[in-house]
Amino acid sequence: MKIALIGFPLSGRTTLFEALSGGHARDGVASIPIPDARFEALAKQAGAKKITYAAFEWRDDLPDFNPEKPETVRQPLSLARQSDALVCVLRLFDSPYAPYHAPIDPMRDLKFWLDEFTLSDLQVIENRLERLAKLFQSHKESAPDRAEYALLERMHRAVSAGESLRALEIPPDLESRLRGFGFLTRKPMVVVANIGESSLGNETRLEPLRRLQALCDERELPLISLCATFERDLRQLPEVEQAEFLQMMGVSEPMLPKLVRTVYEQLHLQVFYTIGDDSRAWLVPQGATALEAAATIHSDLARGFIRAEVCHADEVLAAGGWKAAQKANKVQLVGKEYLMRDGDVIHVRFNV
Repeated sequence: MKIALIGFPLSGRTTLFEALSGGHARDGVASIPIPDARFEALAKQAGAKKITYAAFEWRDDLPDFNPEKPETVRQPLSLARQSDALVCVLRLFDSPYAPYHAPIDPMRDLKFWLDEFTLSDLQVIENRLERLAKLFQSHKESAPDRAEYALLERMHRAVSAGESLRALEIPPDLESRLRGFGFLTRKPMVVVANIGESSLGNETRLEPLRRLQALCDERELPLISLCATFERDLRQLPEVEQAEFLQMMGVSEPMLPKLVRTVYEQLHLQVFYTIGDDSRAWLVPQGATALEAAATIHSDLARGFIRAEVCHADEVLAAGGWKAAQKANKVQLVGKEYLMRDGDVIHVRFNV
């Protein structure tokens, strides 16, 4: 899963990326494990020699642009289409180095991005409608082409009216046809208000933040306020010193885990596990079947799928391990249509 960070120059976007990656990035890209205490306990219980967490690929490799020249926004938006979700970083701190969008106005900045997403998606839709219309003139279209055209017309009306495409119901067969367009107004998005260190613990007093919250509520966008500089500095400290630093700054907890959890929720994902000497956590969409989980592990498991043994992680931990859960009759034998639960442990029986 690719998560693209977007934001004005000097919004603190790259500082947030440094906080997330802990300095372990290459060319603005970092694969960052998703914290999972349940998986840690499972792997420890199983005596795992190798542990692989589920991870997001965070990206801060979108080219900078000049907000005073809208045409320079096209390239970063084109690259953002390739991501699975967006995190929009807005400046809510004083900076003498932010010439393009001073004074502080996160509502204006967010509206800028939302408007650009709308205009960009409209252009993509119109281009595709034009190509399909030419195809119709040659009488070489298929029934799926007609269905796509009708759907794109609905999408055009929705986007033109300022509506989000996230709630639009799209049939699975058409979803696959449209996936390559990467519509920005359809992508899950989390808004980050990047506040200054002096505002930590006093966020409720920030009038711009309250106004931004109202806009995010109206657009059904989750909002997280944090100080990217503080989060980066905290990440660089030894673990034993982090609690003291949090207390000194009047902060109850770091916000990066909450940001990761929120992105995870917006993507409608769930996690499942395979345990043993090599224990791994895997991500699948909510509603995934046992067969789809098997395919996530390896295509051979899906191709030769026979049955799957499944038990929820909580039951495995309570029983004292996988073998103990089997003896306690907690492990189910399921078919390919079984709907995976968040936190299931699976062992696939297959033959190829």
